[in-house]
Amino acid sequence: MSAPENPSSASWTYRTEVSPTGQSPTTAVHGPNDSIVLLHHMVNLQNQTLDVLRQTMEVQRQQLELTREIVQVNREQRARQVAELERWQAGHESVLDASRETLGRLEQVHAALLGEMAGYVEENHENLLEGDFSLTDFVDRFGPRLAHLNTMLAVLRPLAVARQKPEG
Repeated sequence: MSAPENPSSASWTYRTEVSPTGQSPTTAVHGPNDSIVLLHHMVNLQNQTLDVLRQTMEVQRQQLELTREIVQVNREQRARQVAELERWQAGHESVLDASRETLGRLEQVHAALLGEMAGYVEENHENLLEGDFSLTDFVDRFGPRLAHLNTMLAVLRPLAVARQKPEG
């Protein structure tokens, strides 16, 4: 009910709003347009999915191209390393025979060091698990020697193997 616009006027105006009763706000009337709206949403989602798939495929193409370039660079680098090794071998043939003999002896030293390390671990397993001092002692005892031997073997192996190829 609203108040009169002019207080001196004796007429009153009433306003009433009517809403249907018994219907919940979630109940919707399904008409022929609802399926069309759903179809439009589905088509829109499919278009978005297709766009994402196209973008993904483009990124994969770029990754494939980069991978091919990396493979080519690695091949070229490997070819340069092989050529350099062959040049070095040609200039130092006397060293190659000594390298081959040295490699065999160092592999025996390496195997003995690994055996010694395995024995140490077997005997001191509990101490290595429980104490930092024991673990540090173990690493100090075997780590540097093993690391240096591995480096030396890594240098000698290509020389010895490459030298064996012409003979075989």
